[in-house]
Amino acid sequence: MNRKVLYITGGVLVVILAFVIGKYSDGIKSGLATWLTPANKSATALVSTPVQKPAPKPVYMYGMNLTGFHLLTHNVQKNELFPDILSKYNVAASVVQYFISESKSVFNLNKIRAGNNCTVVMEQTAEGMKPKKLIYEQDKINFIVFNLEDSAYLYHGQNKVERKHMEVGGKIESSLYETLENSNIPSSLAVRMADIFSCAIDFYRLQKGDYFKVIYDEDFVEGESVGVGEIQACIFNSGGKDNYAFYYEKDKAHEGEYYDERGESMKRQFLKAPLKFFRISSKFAGRRFHPVTKVWKAHLGTDYAAAYGTPIMATADGIVEDAHFKVYNGNYVKIRHNGQYKTQYLHMSKIAKGVKRGSRVSQGQVIGYVGSTGLATGPHVCYRFWKDGQQVDPFKQKGAISEPLPAKYKNQYLNQIASLKSALDRINVAETQQETALNESSANISRKAK
Repeated sequence: MNRKVLYITGGVLVVILAFVIGKYSDGIKSGLATWLTPANKSATALVSTPVQKPAPKPVYMYGMNLTGFHLLTHNVQKNELFPDILSKYNVAASVVQYFISESKSVFNLNKIRAGNNCTVVMEQTAEGMKPKKLIYEQDKINFIVFNLEDSAYLYHGQNKVERKHMEVGGKIESSLYETLENSNIPSSLAVRMADIFSCAIDFYRLQKGDYFKVIYDEDFVEGESVGVGEIQACIFNSGGKDNYAFYYEKDKAHEGEYYDERGESMKRQFLKAPLKFFRISSKFAGRRFHPVTKVWKAHLGTDYAAAYGTPIMATADGIVEDAHFKVYNGNYVKIRHNGQYKTQYLHMSKIAKGVKRGSRVSQGQVIGYVGSTGLATGPHVCYRFWKDGQQVDPFKQKGAISEPLPAKYKNQYLNQIASLKSALDRINVAETQQETALNESSANISRKAK
């Protein structure tokens, strides 16, 4: 009896179990899967799917889509010729000859420069890697494309240039050039400011605490600076004195010039010095011990020491009276500026081409190069200044200011510079922006794009 009950009970249990498994099979399977999975493993079932390679990152250069190509960089070596470069990439001799004969109207192949880069565009083919294009970079903006595909041809191209309106302000702790260079600001800005204030400021006598503010344009290619454009406005405080300069074009027929806040021209009759960057090694003096002749005598000039070959500029417009070699003077140039003033430049390594007796020179024109010819112990230029036939100290002569802005332009000019002057005043020279990566021992700089 008990055994029969057991059999019947067992049969019922089997039926019930079969019913439950059939109805809830998915849940039971899931539970079993969870139970069978180790504690440190994910319970998610593994599904086999094909692995997709990520799409190649788009590459746009020289105005072309170069995605998928292999790009090689070839740095032009000294004395390397264009045919030599092409031959390294198995370009057919007939194609090389074609470029040589057809390139004259686009680019002189003899003018490729050592240090410049070529980008070689290579493509994987059934026959191996083959060159499709070669792009020679003339500079950061200009390039020449040599097409090596089905039909050979070449053309001149330009990278897209983005112009930004920049504002810079900073305090001087060393030289202006070093201040800008250490602050990741184009050093060419120093040269431009030196030109603008050449008649007002001696940039080798800057003092700690002098400051400047500049509003200018700067060009960028793919985020990299490629050059400084026009300086629109600037102020340079030297020795506690504010020196303003604003760029102004009278009309389309006139090239722009720089004027101060009153409309007076920044260009005076004489530059402060015949060199842009220098060191005064000997001043005008009534009595000086001569380092060569070893005797005491008057030194009626100012010696500007500079590196051998540094360009020497005419300090004012004039006519060349003398330009040759003399035993004591070495190579020298003497210029007559008007009936009252003359200047002379001694000890040149050489006189500039075209500068000779009777030739006309303009202010800032290069007339020769620093050397040590004649009675000289080292490279420098001895600058001599005559007034009414007498040699005088140029630093004691109050340089005449050239023509002011004509009255008919005055109101227009003052209205135009009002907003620029306000913008200059708002620039904070004590601010230091993180993007400039400053060397704080050399300067405090603020720089931003507008």
